[in-house]
Order: sequence, then structure tokens, then C-alpha cells
Amino acid sequence: MITVSKQSLQRWLQLHCESCTDVVGGMVAFVQNGTDDPYVVAEWPRSDALSNTLKSTAQAAMKRDRLVVVTPVIAHQETGYNRVIALPLISGQAAVGAVSLAVRVLDSAGLDSLVKQLGQACVDISVGLSKVDPSTMATSNLSDPALGRSDDIGMVLDLQASLLGHATLAQGAFAMATELAHHLGCERMALGALQNQRLEVVAVSGSTDFKDQQQLLRAMAAAMQEAVDQQAPVFYPANPTDPARIVLAHAEMSAHEGTALASFPLVSSGQVAGAMLIECRMDKRLAADQIALCEVLAVSLGGLVALRQRAERPWHVQAWAWCRGVVARLWAPNDPMAKVAALGAALVLVGLLAVPVSYRVGAPVRVEGAQQQVLAAPLDGYIRHALVRPGDAVSRGMVLLEMADQDLLLEQRKWESNLAQSENGFASALARGDRAQFIIHQGKATEAQAQLDLVRQQLGRTRLIAPVDGVVIKGDLTQSMGAPVQRGDVLLTLVPKEAHRLIMAVDERDIASLQPGMRGLITLAALPGEALPMVVERITPVASVSQGRNAFEVEAKLTSDSAVLRYGMQGVAKVEVGNRSVLWIWTHRAWHWLRMAVWTWIN
Repeated sequence: MITVSKQSLQRWLQLHCESCTDVVGGMVAFVQNGTDDPYVVAEWPRSDALSNTLKSTAQAAMKRDRLVVVTPVIAHQETGYNRVIALPLISGQAAVGAVSLAVRVLDSAGLDSLVKQLGQACVDISVGLSKVDPSTMATSNLSDPALGRSDDIGMVLDLQASLLGHATLAQGAFAMATELAHHLGCERMALGALQNQRLEVVAVSGSTDFKDQQQLLRAMAAAMQEAVDQQAPVFYPANPTDPARIVLAHAEMSAHEGTALASFPLVSSGQVAGAMLIECRMDKRLAADQIALCEVLAVSLGGLVALRQRAERPWHVQAWAWCRGVVARLWAPNDPMAKVAALGAALVLVGLLAVPVSYRVGAPVRVEGAQQQVLAAPLDGYIRHALVRPGDAVSRGMVLLEMADQDLLLEQRKWESNLAQSENGFASALARGDRAQFIIHQGKATEAQAQLDLVRQQLGRTRLIAPVDGVVIKGDLTQSMGAPVQRGDVLLTLVPKEAHRLIMAVDERDIASLQPGMRGLITLAALPGEALPMVVERITPVASVSQGRNAFEVEAKLTSDSAVLRYGMQGVAKVEVGNRSVLWIWTHRAWHWLRMAVWTWIN
């Protein structure tokens, strides 16, 4: 049997204080017979700066038998609290002790929330103390192994510690459910929590893989939902003296499982946060004292389940809840400090937005060669051999491409033969003194010589020579051997080495801010950690469509030599255009769009 001890109360106090960020320290004290000085049972943390204040506030709550709130005259920087609240622990009709907390709150709403949480905790402790003789409280001082029937409060505190002592709600609920099922001697115990107005089973005693049992989960959720909807405990089979309840889901689950069921809604701040379901054998149904313990647990665990749920919400849900809380405080009629703080924050924000900062126009940029050298086909023919590919570095005078010359060689032999015949006829006519034949053969010889020179010139151009030192950027002809080409077809494209230019595609909404001579930085995708200085040289006056938007090409160049640039690299350029306010930087695009839209609608 679990009993109440100093250790269990100390553990409960520590968990309760650590679960709320606004609590600085706490104390549990009880009345000693024959003296006004209360006996301290549990304290967290142990601090001389807090002990006297917490003790005196607890003593005041016990004497007045009601809530006591104390505001220190002098704030203690080493503790950081600004309120001390204390609630009495009631046993029968008298106050036998008190719980006091040193808290740090900024408004009345936060104080009310802490008082409600402390009130629920005091109810849990008072239920167990109500079964203890108050006259024995001072002599025992909760140091004996047991205090009559005070094992109920010990069980409540241990179950709360189990629920809070794990990393997640599911793990804590599993430990708590397993411990409670063992204490009650029941077959199974399940805990459910409300998620967006829908009850979901969080844990089942003795089972960590219950998610695979979908039919059982649906039956449990339906049974607990009946208790949640009616906001009252539901028992099946019900005793003749029990109030009439809707038990359709309970009856269906009981018929399927062959067990007796009891469902208790979990209450937190007057709202239902979930439910717990207990299954027992038909011949071992819950006794009256066990039902009373479960009802106390339903009240004491509801706030903790809701607290763990709020702590495990996604960040965006927590942020939205925080925003709603801020708005609610601003609209509260009795909270002027919140409005003053909001006004101050707004003024600071406006001041920060008006501060001028450096404004830079950004645009995608690509690297191109400063000039390009195009090598075209000098004549009609066929590709015989390609010696370079795109990306190869070439030097001036290097052979890049050879074209087939068989037809030209045959043409050369033909005109050489014609030239020889014309020269022989020319010589024979000269020897005979035949002037007419002499003139004819002389003309044919001249024609043959001209054709021969032309063919020899064409033969010399079948080999493409690099005109400059550079890099081949276009023209992969290694896969086109023997392909026919026509005169004038572009075969290769070269760019000179170490001669690059930057082409920025600037949005038309930003082009008016740019002027030649402005400086900026460029970061390439291949070198994300290096920013290279550049200067704007020329703005093209004609826009073109780039990536689905209208943009102007702006030409720039690096102000320092960089050996890392390669043709075709891409990145982002930022050009300094002057100082602008933060508000203008954030809103000028939307403002320009709105002005254009209004002008379009009105005119």
C-alpha cells in the first residue's frame, strides 16, 4: 500500500513547481498542536531568502482559512518573485496545513491561473487528509510510515509523479495507467485525451503496442466519449441507485470484452480534458473507496494531462495560442500595463523600421566571354576529323578540325593536267608561228592556273586553325564524323582566356535604381562562400522575358582578376543602390503593385 511521507510530498511539490515556469519556489507546512509555528514538511528549492516568506504566508492562510496573496514591498533580485500565494489544506472543517508558492506574474489573469492550479492540487491533498485525525497531524508530522487512510493521497501524488516524470504524455500516461491498474486490481485501464474536440486513447495499461488494436481503441474511445459528453462518471453494469446515464458504447464494449466498465471524465479548470476507463471482472467490480479514489484522480490528473498536451503542441500551434493570448490581454479592459507595453513596443518597432540601411538590388547573373570567336565551314564538304571538344583549352595556330579533301585533290590533278596541256599547246603554236592557236592556248593556260590556285587555296582551308588562345565553348563534332556541312555553317565557338563579362537579368521594377558605375558583389553557385567585387558597365535598353518575368540585361565586370571564373557559371549579384528605410525595403514591392492595381481599376 502506498503511504504519505515527506519524500512523496517533497517529490510532488518539486514536480508541481517545475511544471510551471512562473513558480519560483514552494512550501508545504502543517499545524503543530500547542504552537503557532507551522511544521515544514516539503520545500523547493531550499533557500533562506524564500523560507521565511513562504512560511509566514502559509501560516496566514491556515489562520484565516482562505486564500492569501502577499505582494512583497521590496523585490528580491536573487529570487525574482513578485507575489506569494497560499491556500489552506482542509480536513473536515478545519485547516490542518497550507501550500504556499512564490510566483512571478505580470497580470491578474496569470495570477488567477496559478491560483486555480494550486486549488486543484490542494483539493487532491485535502481528500487524503480528510480521512486522518487532525489531532494526530502535529505528532506524526507526516514522518510515520502511514497515517491511517492517508494512502489515498499518497497514491494520488505517486500517480501524478508518474504522469509528469517521463519525457512525453504517452510515456507518463502508460506508467500511470499500469500503476493504477495494479493498485486497483483491475483487468485494464486506459487514458484518453481530447484532441480538437475528439477523444483519442493515449495509453493502455500493460500494453505499449495498443495502436495496432484499432477495434479495441475505437470501443474504448466511444465509451470514454460518453463520460466526456455527459461530464459525469459512467458505470456498466450500473447499480440500481446510480443516476441514469447513456451507456450504449459501454454496453457494446462490455458485451464484447465480458468485463465491467467505469469511465471518469478528467476535469481541468472546469473543462473536460479527457477521460479514463477502467475494466474489471464482473465478480470484482470497483468498491466504494476505489470509486472515490478514481473520482479524486479524475480531478487531480485533468490539469496535468492538459498541461502536458499544451507542452507537446507543435511550435506553430503554440505560437498561435501565444498570439491569441496577447490579443486577449490587449482587449482586456482591466489590464492597462499590457496596452502600455504594446504601445511602447509599437513605437520601438516604428523607430527601427525608419532606420536607413544599405539597400541592394539582387538579380541572377551568368558568366560569359568578353567576346566570342566563331569558326564556320569554309566550303561545302564533309567532316574528316575533330581534334577538340567544348571545354578544351586551345592555343593560337592549333589545328582544331580537318575536313575531307579527296574531291579537292582530284580537282587539283584535273587542273594541273589542263594546265600542262595548255602549256604544251601554247609552246607548239609558238614554234609553228600560229598566232591564233597561240592566243587560244594561252587563254586556256591562264584559266587552268586560276582554277588550280583556287583549288590549292581551298585545300589550305580544310584545316581549321585556332585564331586566338582560348577555350572551346560550343561545337562537339566528335559525334559527327563524316557529316556533310555547307559553307558558312558554324562549327566551333571560342572565347578568349581570362576575358569574361557578367550578365545580370534585373527585374524591370528595379531597373530604374541602377546606373552605370555602381558597385556590388557577386556570389557564384560554384563558390558560395566567396563574394567577388564587380562594377556595372552597361544597361541594355531593351527588355526580354527571363524565367517568366520581364527583365533587362545589365552588363558588369569584375574589378579584380579571378582565375576561378568559367564560362557558363551562374550565381546571384547584389548591387548597392543607396540607403533606404527598413520599412521601404519590406513594403515597396507591395506598394508598387497596389499603385498599379489601383490605377488599372480606376482608369
